Amino acid sequence: MVVIADLRPGPKARVPEIRNAYRYLRGAHESVSGIFDVVQSMSQARREANANAQGRMAKEEVDLLRAAIVFTSSGLDASMKRLINDAGRYLIPRETGARGQYVAFLNQEMKSSQPDASMRDAVLSADPAGGLMDYYLGARAKASFQGSGDLEKRVRNCLGIAAERVPLERLKSLDEFFTVRNSIVHNMDYQDIEISIRTRRIHRSNDETARLCNLTFEIAADILHAAAEVVIASRTPVAH
Repeated sequence: MVVIADLRPGPKARVPEIRNAYRYLRGAHESVSGIFDVVQSMSQARREANANAQGRMAKEEVDLLRAAIVFTSSGLDASMKRLINDAGRYLIPRETGARGQYVAFLNQEMKSSQPDASMRDAVLSADPAGGLMDYYLGARAKASFQGSGDLEKRVRNCLGIAAERVPLERLKSLDEFFTVRNSIVHNMDYQDIEISIRTRRIHRSNDETARLCNLTFEIAADILHAAAEVVIASRTPVAH
């Protein structure tokens, strides 16, 4: 029986800057686990109805596995975007790696011959500091994540998480998941969408889909724990 692995528990320490992001990830995990339960029930009923227990998955089963990929992706997006906002707002005003990233971003923007209109509006607003914070975090969280590079730059680096804590190679292991997600979301999983006469779709097994979903939840939880460690460290006075 193929199941979705248990989600790693959230940080034991009180870290409100991480709490909501973890709730989003947990909600997605529960939904995806429910989808796999339904697929298993359908698969069992199909095998019991057939003389050959090895029969090919029904179209409905395959579509549910595709839905599991999409739900997992949505959970990753929602969780990471909330993490950027909540943890970023706490870390940037402090002497942290996140603040270094923030300052570097604004310096780069100010060197542009045509500054972004939203940044100009933030500078001219009644609360420039708050406006610039909103502008920066909005730029980091406004789009869905398309691959390991996005997770590296827009989450790990943005929050000042050490590279050795969540290595790039670890993030790159998710590129396969993003490729599959994009095939489903953008091409309906058709193998040759440019050739109208062919309508073959990609079929993935329970095992393959569970592996991709499990890896995504696992790495997302790792990022959340690493961010929690950064937040906690920023609260600890530096010994002189």
